[in-house]
Formats: sequence, structure tokens, C-alpha cells
Amino acid sequence: MDNDHFKLVTRRYLAWGVGGLAVLVLSFIAVWGAIQGVMELVTLAGGILGTTLGVVIAFYFSKKISEE
Repeated sequence: MDNDHFKLVTRRYLAWGVGGLAVLVLSFIAVWGAIQGVMELVTLAGGILGTTLGVVIAFYFSKKISEE
């Protein structure tokens, strides 16, 4: 395996790990806020999750378009 491929794979695994951890934490905050009755936490976590989803979709579509 060459050095560039190793860097690409490493970045991909780090990105998925950090992204997955962020989604788990934000989901926990949203559920915890709903249980405690703090709707501000639910709204905050939901907004950040929506933004994260939008950024990921935009990133993958921009990569797809640039490859064509």
C-alpha cells in the first residue's frame, strides 16, 4: 500500500469515527432533553444533526459531480 492510499484510508476512518461519535452524542443530548423536558436541548441537537446531515450530503454530491 502506498503512502497516499494509506493517508486517504486513515482520514476516512478518522472522519467516520468522529462523525459517528458526534451523531451519538447529539442523539443522546436530544433524548436526554426530551426526557428532562428541556426542549431547547432537543431543538439544538436536532438543528445540529440536520446541519451535519446536510453537510455530508453536500460533500458527497460535490465529490460525485467533480468526478464526472
